[in-house]
Amino acid sequence: MGKWLAIGAGILLVLMLLLWREMRPTEAKPVAIKPPPPRHESYIEHPAPAPAPGEGSGSGSATEPVSTTQPGKIDVRSDEFFYKFDAAIPKVLTRNAAKCYEGKHGQLHRNQKLSLRYKVGVMNGEIHVTDVTIKESTLNDAALEACFIEQVQHSTWKDDQLPDVQMDDELVLRPERGMKKFWKDNMDYVGAEAPKD
Repeated sequence: MGKWLAIGAGILLVLMLLLWREMRPTEAKPVAIKPPPPRHESYIEHPAPAPAPGEGSGSGSATEPVSTTQPGKIDVRSDEFFYKFDAAIPKVLTRNAAKCYEGKHGQLHRNQKLSLRYKVGVMNGEIHVTDVTIKESTLNDAALEACFIEQVQHSTWKDDQLPDVQMDDELVLRPERGMKKFWKDNMDYVGAEAPKD
């Protein structure tokens, strides 16, 4: 009996040492910090204007910085640009991709998703999406993934107020969360006539 108590006490002591070791504070490990993504203006490609005759001293003096705004276009740093471009992109792309899942409600779990990477650019007011690739997918449905990619890749629209810009972006599509509102039946639904007083 004493032998079993000694073995049990030994095992308990080993477990307590392991638990104590796990609870001790450890040295902080260095964390790699990813640099922030470049701002929109870094993607804008405009040639620097040539100095007018008589400008500058001719001795290598710096000229004024080039403005990132384009005449007749909204500024990429403005709230208006954010609402017309940054905030509009996920809505337009999700609406277009929703065609692939229309009428299939309930076939996927609500947390299944497809994360895409792509390039989006504006040229002369035309917005185009290119280079669509899969970042991550939990859909387990190659045909649905291909359809989503095709719809996103062929998304295009026009807004003459947008300046020429090119940027990388990402989109997460969750078919069971938020796509139903873009289905044709829901988009075309008008509702019953309001009661008359």
